[in-house]
Amino acid sequence: MEIESRRSFNKTMLGSLLAYGLIETLSAGDLFAAAVKPVLAKWLRELVELSHDLKEHKLKDIDFQAKLEALYKRVDLAELVRFADLDRLAEQVKYPARGAANLGLDLSKVEGLPKRLVFGKQIFACKKGRSIVPHGHDNMATGFIVLRGDWHGRHYDRVEDNGDHYLIKPTIDRAFKPGECSTISDHKDNVHWFKADSETAFIFNIHVMGYNLESTRSARRVYVDPDGPRAAGGLIVAKKVSSAECHRKYG
Repeated sequence: MEIESRRSFNKTMLGSLLAYGLIETLSAGDLFAAAVKPVLAKWLRELVELSHDLKEHKLKDIDFQAKLEALYKRVDLAELVRFADLDRLAEQVKYPARGAANLGLDLSKVEGLPKRLVFGKQIFACKKGRSIVPHGHDNMATGFIVLRGDWHGRHYDRVEDNGDHYLIKPTIDRAFKPGECSTISDHKDNVHWFKADSETAFIFNIHVMGYNLESTRSARRVYVDPDGPRAAGGLIVAKKVSSAECHRKYG
């Protein structure tokens, strides 16, 4: 009876969360419910170690990006998908009208991982034509790997940061298939935008916040409109916008 009551409460609570906001959030403590195999557990421990090295300033963020992409390329994608129980997730997720569903992960059951991780993590899910909308980051390094589906991904370097806009330079503009990845830091490919090209699409993401000692800014997203006026040198004037405005246009 207690278990059933808890399930009923969770169902009601999740329904309320999914009905609110442009970026929906699903807290699923049992999302990573399957037993983790040794090879994946080792990969997750490497992910923790690499993120810790960035947070402790043992390597530069651009080096972190290169190492993270190399690590992503070594993952057993099928095992990661199985461990995430993605088939069940895909059946249960309720997609927002605009933007991406943001699915919480619980790695606490993975042996060898610290209880308090230095990185945040989630799975983003979109239905066809919807986006993880264009945004940059302050004092954050992040990395995506496509779990399932097709995406069109765009990245931009943040060349100049002004009060109401960025000056950005396009760096990546291509299709992303399962197993492919990309990364962001304060110093490389800082603005990104991913749009789902298949009926549904899923991306695994980690983010390390507050790593940059040179930055006086708190870690956050900065929503921008990359469809702005062109400037000299192939740069784009990307106006800073609210989350709501960005989702209305690109979500």
